[in-house]
Amino acid sequence: MRLLPFLLLIVPSFWSSLVFCQAENEIQVYASPTIGAKRTIFELHNNYTFKGAKTLVNPKSARWVNHTLEITHGIAKNFEIGFYTFVALSPDQKYQYLGSQVRPRVTAPTSWNLPFGTSLSAEFGRFRDDIFTDFYWQGEIRPIIDKTMGNIYLSFNPNIDVAFSGPEKGWGFSPQLKALYNVKQQYGLGIEYYSGLGSFSNFLPLKQQEHLLGPMFDLLAYPNWELQTGFLFGLTPNSNQSIFKILVGRRL
Repeated sequence: MRLLPFLLLIVPSFWSSLVFCQAENEIQVYASPTIGAKRTIFELHNNYTFKGAKTLVNPKSARWVNHTLEITHGIAKNFEIGFYTFVALSPDQKYQYLGSQVRPRVTAPTSWNLPFGTSLSAEFGRFRDDIFTDFYWQGEIRPIIDKTMGNIYLSFNPNIDVAFSGPEKGWGFSPQLKALYNVKQQYGLGIEYYSGLGSFSNFLPLKQQEHLLGPMFDLLAYPNWELQTGFLFGLTPNSNQSIFKILVGRRL
């Protein structure tokens, strides 16, 4: 398919020439299967916030473009390791390196005969908000539960976030959901939901929480390629109000 290599080349350069509000570095609801032994997938996450949170004093201060390169290699049938590098285009049109992290992930073998797919990933690395702030150690623990019922696919990621250092040191909870309808094994249409509820010891009031919901499109016709795109809308004042996301990947 010629379209996907073309997208890999033009998407970062095209969107980098524009100005948006800052988005998350990686926005994705994970599926439970790992990549498979001795296989590798390269993914480029691109996320753009057209409109930031209503609570921002200066909306222009959040005008960023985020790119994340994710490389995942299968070590064994049910075990993989991923590596992330985060970069962003700042409001003054300069690229900034924001950090890197690793992500081991294990999935439950099919011999267990579970009624749903299950895997567990753990991310760990250094991150910073911009070049004017210090790096801090952070990561997440991501349980993944999913199930396919005919043409309907459902995935639930009850993420546990953790910052080991820095001003936001502590544990947080940010569950995510995905529902997709498979259209003739060619593409999927559905919705995705993301949230940030605060720390386990102190859940934020609803207006201060982050809740995002929006329609999504997945390309399913080419197993060695990955294309996911969609638009998210903020449901609370402290959420980014509109985000466009596109993920392009290639399995080897």
